[in-house]
Amino acid sequence: MSNSKQAQAPRWLAWLLPRTLRARLIGLILVAVLLTQALTLYAVTVYRQHQLQAVATNLLVTSITTLQSAIAMIATPKRAMFVHRASSGQWQLLQTRPPARARFLSADGLRPSADGHTHAIRHSLRRLSRDINRVLGSTNQVAVTAGPQPYLYVSIDQSGPTQWLRIPLDRVDPPLTTPMIVWWLVSLALLLLVAAGFSWHITRSITRLVKATDQLALGQPEPVVPSGPVETQRLGERFNAMLQSLQQSRQAQQTLLTGLPHDLKGPLSRMALRIEMTDDEMLKLGLKRDLNDMQRMVEQFLDFMRGQDAARLTMVPLRMDEWLVTQVAEEQRLGKPVTLSIPPVKSPVVIRADAQALRRLLLNLVDNALTHGKPPVEVSLQALTTEVVLQVSDHGLGIDAADYQRAFEPFERLDQARTHTGSVGLGLSLVKGLAIAHGGRVELGSAAQGGLQVSVFFPLAAQTDD
Repeated sequence: MSNSKQAQAPRWLAWLLPRTLRARLIGLILVAVLLTQALTLYAVTVYRQHQLQAVATNLLVTSITTLQSAIAMIATPKRAMFVHRASSGQWQLLQTRPPARARFLSADGLRPSADGHTHAIRHSLRRLSRDINRVLGSTNQVAVTAGPQPYLYVSIDQSGPTQWLRIPLDRVDPPLTTPMIVWWLVSLALLLLVAAGFSWHITRSITRLVKATDQLALGQPEPVVPSGPVETQRLGERFNAMLQSLQQSRQAQQTLLTGLPHDLKGPLSRMALRIEMTDDEMLKLGLKRDLNDMQRMVEQFLDFMRGQDAARLTMVPLRMDEWLVTQVAEEQRLGKPVTLSIPPVKSPVVIRADAQALRRLLLNLVDNALTHGKPPVEVSLQALTTEVVLQVSDHGLGIDAADYQRAFEPFERLDQARTHTGSVGLGLSLVKGLAIAHGGRVELGSAAQGGLQVSVFFPLAAQTDD
């Protein structure tokens, strides 16, 4: 159970993460920048609030105690005017108690107001009033009102009727200023641009390497320009060195496989002449059979080399349905047990192909089915939306699904009988090479009758008028 959960976690995480390395790197940097900026803004805001709270508390307490001392030396009728002028018109000295909605402070916190309602008061104002009440002590009563215009009420007892200072609190807890928000957004945008540019620069060399490997898979290798960090530069240099080694190896292989069959044709022709001059019919029959196998091997080598070189192919529009009817009919005239099935099509099945190379592909599939399978060989053609499928199947035993990949390897013999049939294991390799050269692909499977089924997919070409 634990293993299944561990296996499911990466798949679930894969749905959330971007697929490309560049997108993941950019996303990682952007998330890190956003979190850092958010935490920085939070820390600055909290520090600013604490500092403002401490400064506001000290300032208000100092102002209240100073006014309280000054009022004691001023005549009662002039006290209100003195407070008004001393505070630049901001504070007022009241002779009446705070309004009913005011909430008084106690050791347990804010009490309910006289009207019975618990009005919401911002946390910062609660803390400010509590700090002021704590500093002033029990000699002064403190109350606070909520609303758009909050007020702080502080009692001043001058051995007579209690008087109250009303202090507006709207400027004590100012909101976050617009310039600060603009500055934060601008700095965030700049950081995001720098992060995106950095990520693009880091992954550009890797993206080039990915494109180069795609070109290599298509048979069109191209070197890359080493760039980026030291690691990606070395990776680019190693990739170019690998391309050079592959090219040298391929050239050596082509020289060997192309030159050797050509060199063998001369001795084989002389052997054929000497065989005809032999009087022993039994010996002549055996030598002819061996010579035919050798000639077939040579032809397989030559066909394989031609199929690997896409530059030798002449691609032209080809009516696949009509062409296949002609080819199968010719094989039937030669006595081969081959059948053809083409369902009715609404429009001509046209591909871009080299007719000679396509014929080699079909003959290899048919001969491979007759040699290693059992007749009859069934050939079919099916037109899909964007491609056409050529299928060749036999009635033999087929091959195991685990050996499908091995079957495409050059010189791979899955059937030991091939050593006695003039086969060198290039049939399916040739088919795969020709299919790739035509922009297609090859798939192996089991036929309905139990034999091997080879499906070759070709891309459909744009239809043209006949």
